[in-house]
Amino acid sequence: MAKVAVIMANGFEEIEALSIVDILRRGGVEVSMVALESNLSVSGAHGVNLNSDITFDEYDFSQADIIVLPGGLPGAEYLAKSQKLATKLKEAKSNNKKLAAICAAPWALSTAKVLGEKYTCYPGFETTVNHNGYNPDKNVVIDGNIITSRGPATAMEFALALLKELCGEEKYNQVKSGLLF
Repeated sequence: MAKVAVIMANGFEEIEALSIVDILRRGGVEVSMVALESNLSVSGAHGVNLNSDITFDEYDFSQADIIVLPGGLPGAEYLAKSQKLATKLKEAKSNNKKLAAICAAPWALSTAKVLGEKYTCYPGFETTVNHNGYNPDKNVVIDGNIITSRGPATAMEFALALLKELCGEEKYNQVKSGLLF
């Protein structure tokens, strides 16, 4: 079974984070909501509070097939400025694991120096990401093991693309059909 770590920082974008967790779990993926800080409770950018499954320091990143970063502000800024996250992202990339980020979160991939040659992000945020290769025309960009997306409205498409990468076409079509996507 595929295993995914969704990194939860205070100020995360609720639609993005919960769409990713929900759709991947529908597909049978083992998803862990990993709190960036030591407190399991995290607060979204729009006041939705939830409890993560495990803290960053407790999670075994060697087990994750993919690390996923939801956007939102100030959540994406906390992700981008986290040295412990940057270390795990670099380790994952060196072990040929997948990395994914949506909305403002490609900023964290860029600051960790793991962002691919092609990416997308929230329109206008590419100046903060400060990385060549921005593609404003696609909702989801897959560049090798790096998967990026634009924002809240593209969250389901992004989550389905992650499911397809992890579980294949048949599971992707099954979940996509069930969602009426």
